[in-house]
Amino acid sequence: MQYLLKISIENTQAWRLIAVDGEADCAHVAHLITLAFDYQEGTESLIVSKQKLECGVAGEPQGLKALETFDSLKLEMDDDFEFAISSNPNLKHIVHVMKKEEHLFCLMPSCLVGSGLMPKNHDLTADEINAFYDSEEIQSLDLREVTNRLRAYGSKRKNLDGNKVSEAVVRSGAAPLNFELK
Repeated sequence: MQYLLKISIENTQAWRLIAVDGEADCAHVAHLITLAFDYQEGTESLIVSKQKLECGVAGEPQGLKALETFDSLKLEMDDDFEFAISSNPNLKHIVHVMKKEEHLFCLMPSCLVGSGLMPKNHDLTADEINAFYDSEEIQSLDLREVTNRLRAYGSKRKNLDGNKVSEAVVRSGAAPLNFELK
Protein backbone atom coordinates (compact mmCIF):
# COMPACT_ATOMS: atom_id res chain seq x y z
CA MET A 1 0.00 0.00 0.00
CA GLN A 2 0.95 3.64 -0.31
CA TYR A 3 0.09 6.32 2.21
CA LEU A 4 -0.47 10.06 2.42
CA LEU A 5 0.47 11.10 5.94
CA LYS A 6 -0.29 14.53 7.41
CA ILE A 7 2.11 15.25 10.25
CA SER A 8 1.03 18.13 12.50
CA ILE A 9 2.86 19.51 15.50
CA GLU A 10 0.34 19.91 18.29
CA ASN A 11 -0.48 23.51 19.27
CA THR A 12 1.36 24.96 16.26
CA GLN A 13 0.71 25.85 12.64
CA ALA A 14 3.52 23.51 11.50
CA TRP A 15 2.63 20.51 9.34
CA ARG A 16 3.70 18.43 6.34
CA LEU A 17 1.86 16.10 3.96
CA ILE A 18 4.14 13.32 2.76
CA ALA A 19 3.68 10.26 0.56
CA VAL A 20 5.36 7.04 1.70
CA ASP A 21 5.47 3.44 0.54
CA GLY A 22 4.03 0.90 2.97
CA GLU A 23 6.70 -1.62 1.96
CA ALA A 24 9.34 0.64 3.53
CA ASP A 25 10.36 -0.38 7.04
CA CYS A 26 9.22 1.60 10.08
CA ALA A 27 12.71 3.02 10.78
CA HIS A 28 12.84 4.28 7.21
CA VAL A 29 9.41 5.97 7.40
CA ALA A 30 10.27 7.55 10.77
CA HIS A 31 13.39 9.05 9.22
CA LEU A 32 11.40 10.35 6.26
CA ILE A 33 9.27 12.29 8.76
CA THR A 34 12.45 13.68 10.36
CA LEU A 35 13.71 14.75 6.94
CA ALA A 36 10.38 16.39 6.07
CA PHE A 37 10.86 18.77 9.01
CA ASP A 38 14.67 18.98 8.56
CA TYR A 39 15.26 18.12 12.23
CA GLN A 40 18.64 17.45 13.76
CA GLU A 41 19.38 13.77 14.32
CA GLY A 42 17.84 12.03 17.30
CA THR A 43 16.18 8.78 18.25
CA GLU A 44 13.02 8.44 16.17
CA SER A 45 9.89 6.65 17.43
CA LEU A 46 6.39 5.82 16.23
CA ILE A 47 3.64 5.48 18.84
CA VAL A 48 0.74 3.42 17.48
CA SER A 49 -2.16 2.40 19.75
CA LYS A 50 -0.15 3.60 22.77
CA GLN A 51 2.69 1.20 21.86
CA LYS A 52 6.04 2.92 21.36
CA LEU A 53 8.22 1.55 18.57
CA GLU A 54 11.82 2.76 18.92
CA CYS A 55 12.88 3.10 15.30
CA GLY A 56 16.50 4.22 15.65
CA VAL A 57 18.59 7.21 14.66
CA ALA A 58 18.84 8.66 11.14
CA GLY A 59 17.06 5.66 9.67
CA GLU A 60 19.45 3.14 11.25
CA PRO A 61 17.06 0.66 12.87
CA GLN A 62 17.03 -0.07 16.57
CA GLY A 63 15.93 -3.68 16.85
CA LEU A 64 14.30 -6.02 14.40
CA LYS A 65 10.80 -4.60 15.01
CA ALA A 66 11.95 -1.32 13.42
CA LEU A 67 12.69 -3.28 10.23
CA GLU A 68 9.11 -4.50 9.88
CA THR A 69 7.20 -2.83 7.06
CA PHE A 70 5.10 0.24 7.66
CA ASP A 71 2.18 -1.84 6.31
CA SER A 72 2.65 -4.20 9.29
CA LEU A 73 1.29 -1.45 11.58
CA LYS A 74 -2.15 -2.15 10.00
CA LEU A 75 -3.10 1.51 9.85
CA GLU A 76 -6.25 2.49 8.00
CA MET A 77 -7.41 5.73 6.43
CA ASP A 78 -8.27 8.34 9.10
CA ASP A 79 -6.17 6.58 11.77
CA ASP A 80 -3.87 8.73 13.92
CA PHE A 81 -0.58 7.85 15.57
CA GLU A 82 2.34 9.82 16.97
CA PHE A 83 5.90 10.47 15.90
CA ALA A 84 8.59 11.47 18.39
CA ILE A 85 12.24 12.47 18.05
CA SER A 86 14.66 12.90 20.94
CA SER A 87 16.21 16.06 19.44
CA ASN A 88 12.82 17.78 19.98
CA PRO A 89 11.27 16.00 22.99
CA ASN A 90 8.89 18.88 23.78
CA LEU A 91 6.96 18.51 20.51
CA LYS A 92 4.01 16.19 20.01
CA HIS A 93 3.64 15.14 16.36
CA ILE A 94 0.23 13.80 15.35
CA VAL A 95 0.31 11.72 12.16
CA HIS A 96 -3.01 11.34 10.37
CA VAL A 97 -3.43 8.77 7.60
CA MET A 98 -5.09 10.87 4.89
CA LYS A 99 -5.06 8.14 2.22
CA LYS A 100 -4.16 4.48 1.99
CA GLU A 101 -4.29 3.08 -1.54
CA GLU A 102 -2.65 0.45 -3.70
CA HIS A 103 -1.14 3.19 -5.82
CA LEU A 104 -1.00 6.92 -5.25
CA PHE A 105 -0.44 9.05 -8.29
CA CYS A 106 2.73 10.72 -7.03
CA LEU A 107 6.34 9.67 -6.77
CA MET A 108 7.51 8.04 -3.55
CA PRO A 109 8.56 9.54 -1.24
CA SER A 110 7.54 13.16 -1.56
CA CYS A 111 6.35 16.18 0.39
CA LEU A 112 3.22 17.42 -1.33
CA VAL A 113 2.45 20.46 0.79
CA GLY A 114 3.15 21.94 4.20
CA SER A 115 3.64 25.08 6.24
CA GLY A 116 6.80 27.21 6.40
CA LEU A 117 10.33 26.25 7.36
CA MET A 118 11.13 25.18 10.91
CA PRO A 119 13.49 27.06 13.23
CA LYS A 120 16.89 25.33 13.40
CA ASN A 121 16.94 25.12 17.20
CA HIS A 122 17.39 21.91 19.15
CA ASP A 123 14.70 21.21 21.83
CA LEU A 124 12.04 23.32 20.13
CA THR A 125 8.79 24.14 21.90
CA ALA A 126 5.38 24.87 20.42
CA ASP A 127 5.72 28.48 21.64
CA GLU A 128 9.06 28.92 19.84
CA ILE A 129 7.59 27.54 16.61
CA ASN A 130 4.56 29.83 16.87
CA ALA A 131 6.76 32.87 17.55
CA PHE A 132 8.94 31.95 14.55
CA TYR A 133 5.88 31.52 12.32
CA ASP A 134 4.54 34.91 13.45
CA SER A 135 7.88 36.67 12.88
CA GLU A 136 9.25 38.40 9.82
CA GLU A 137 11.92 35.65 9.56
CA ILE A 138 9.56 32.91 8.39
CA GLN A 139 10.32 31.63 4.94
CA SER A 140 7.99 29.63 2.77
CA LEU A 141 8.55 25.92 2.50
CA ASP A 142 10.40 24.85 -0.65
CA LEU A 143 8.58 21.61 -1.50
CA ARG A 144 11.14 20.72 -4.14
CA GLU A 145 13.96 20.93 -1.58
CA VAL A 146 12.08 18.81 0.96
CA THR A 147 11.10 16.24 -1.67
CA ASN A 148 14.70 16.09 -2.93
CA ARG A 149 15.85 15.39 0.66
CA LEU A 150 13.29 12.58 0.96
CA ARG A 151 14.14 11.07 -2.42
CA ALA A 152 17.87 11.27 -1.77
CA TYR A 153 17.17 9.03 1.22
CA GLY A 154 14.97 6.77 -0.93
CA SER A 155 11.52 5.23 -0.88
CA LYS A 156 12.75 2.00 0.75
CA ARG A 157 15.87 0.70 2.42
CA LYS A 158 18.17 -0.22 -0.44
CA ASN A 159 20.39 -2.72 1.35
CA LEU A 160 17.71 -5.29 2.21
CA ASP A 161 17.20 -8.21 -0.10
CA GLY A 162 16.23 -11.83 0.27
CA ASN A 163 19.65 -13.24 -0.58
CA LYS A 164 21.92 -11.69 2.04
CA VAL A 165 21.77 -10.29 5.55
CA SER A 166 22.16 -6.54 5.32
CA GLU A 167 24.23 -4.39 7.62
CA ALA A 168 21.00 -2.89 8.97
CA VAL A 169 19.68 -6.29 10.04
CA VAL A 170 22.98 -7.26 11.68
CA ARG A 171 23.18 -3.91 13.53
CA SER A 172 19.64 -4.56 14.75
CA GLY A 173 20.75 -7.71 16.53
CA ALA A 174 20.24 -10.46 13.98
CA ALA A 175 22.86 -13.17 13.73
CA PRO A 176 23.66 -14.93 10.46
CA LEU A 177 22.25 -18.42 10.07
CA ASN A 178 24.82 -21.16 9.73
CA PHE A 179 23.73 -24.57 8.53
CA GLU A 180 25.75 -27.72 8.84
CA LEU A 181 24.92 -30.59 6.50
CA LYS A 182 25.64 -34.10 7.73
